Amino acid sequence: MAKRVLFACDLDSQIFGALPLADAFETAGWTVSFALHAPGALPPGVLSRITNRFEVHDAWIGPLAVSDLAFSADAIGVFATGSRIARFRYDNELAWRVRGGRRPALFCGFNGLVFERFEEGLAWRLGYDVLCLNGPRDEDAFRDFAGGTAFADQPIATVGLRRRRDVTAAAPRDAGSPKTFLFAEQVAAPSDPEHRERLAATLARLATASPDWRVVVRPRVQPGERTFHDQTLHMETLLKRLPARPSNLIISYEPLESLLDGADLFATISSTALFDALDHGVTCCVLLDFGVRNAYGSHVLFGSGLGVDLSRLATLDDAPRRAPDAGWLDRIGYGATHSPQALLARIAQTDITAPPPPQLQTGERALIGASARVSRTEDEALARDRATVEAALAAGDGPAARAALARLGATLTASDTRHDVDSAWRRREGAVAALARKAGFYWLYKRLRRITLGAAPR
Repeated sequence: MAKRVLFACDLDSQIFGALPLADAFETAGWTVSFALHAPGALPPGVLSRITNRFEVHDAWIGPLAVSDLAFSADAIGVFATGSRIARFRYDNELAWRVRGGRRPALFCGFNGLVFERFEEGLAWRLGYDVLCLNGPRDEDAFRDFAGGTAFADQPIATVGLRRRRDVTAAAPRDAGSPKTFLFAEQVAAPSDPEHRERLAATLARLATASPDWRVVVRPRVQPGERTFHDQTLHMETLLKRLPARPSNLIISYEPLESLLDGADLFATISSTALFDALDHGVTCCVLLDFGVRNAYGSHVLFGSGLGVDLSRLATLDDAPRRAPDAGWLDRIGYGATHSPQALLARIAQTDITAPPPPQLQTGERALIGASARVSRTEDEALARDRATVEAALAAGDGPAARAALARLGATLTASDTRHDVDSAWRRREGAVAALARKAGFYWLYKRLRRITLGAAPR
């Protein structure tokens, strides 16, 4: 019977991080499924990529950790925000101690490159059976962080950044057809409204100056869709504001892979779509129009040697055609020796009848990290339910432990339900809510909103 791996994801960006690993498991003969947190809120294109290939469960990540679905899997990959990853690890081990027998092997990782707060991300992930890293750059940072601690032996696997292993050169373009410049937009790079306006103006100028090129902008999300970062000014809005938008400047929401198939030149500030473009053999540029800024992630891609200031190009024909630095590629994780096979090998070595590695962010610490999305009342309820399970286990009272675990599952469900309601409200909030947040009275705003408009948005 084929082994089963379950990927638990809460945002579209996390799905992108999980998909290359899912492909590797499927190739190795595993049955792959996804547990998606509120799949109806995902961009349709992203959701279809999953549903067309894999079994999909509509499951909140909190209660999933203690559910029968989790314990029917041989391995679970958790791709979510840091505090959720830590809470899943803690609650899943707690449930295993109540249930006994075998447990799923747990692994986690990062969605593409990590530009800042990498050590904090590692801290949330310590305690998994396997912690996936991208390449030697991450390995060195991990050793610097944990090497002298009790967590130095945390199992890791360097899985790389390649989405495809069959890297091929781009197909030749038909003679006389326009060349295509594909720009991968990001919701938070740049985040400054003035910078975003400058970027739109630069793309429009280059399109006007390059009539034999199609300038295709691929926004990260459509207007109103959610992802990990909040959208400031959507590129579609910015292009509509242009006094004269050239006809060869196009917005497209086609799948990135389809757009790359016809691209002659690709550019981004810091999107990991860069590696998809390399997979397709497309010439790449890294925008340095706003300098090297940690907040935009451009400091990580700077060493690639692909930096270009678009504002200084007269036309797109002037864009340099460079290959990325080979040493940088290997160190970042795009080298041929880094692959998900390292994860599969680690999973095969995991003893699923023994406890997982020691965890740093346990119980209360995980709740502290989730304070932005979990109320104080829920903090107390979750802490109380976990303590009740622990007390029953310490007393050797199996029935009481199972009953307490069921209550914990119900509390986790209630917590995730409230979080989804709050997220739905936040996507509709305006200036009054923003002012309440800034002034520290958001709690009062929410209470008045609930009284006047009800618990959930209509």
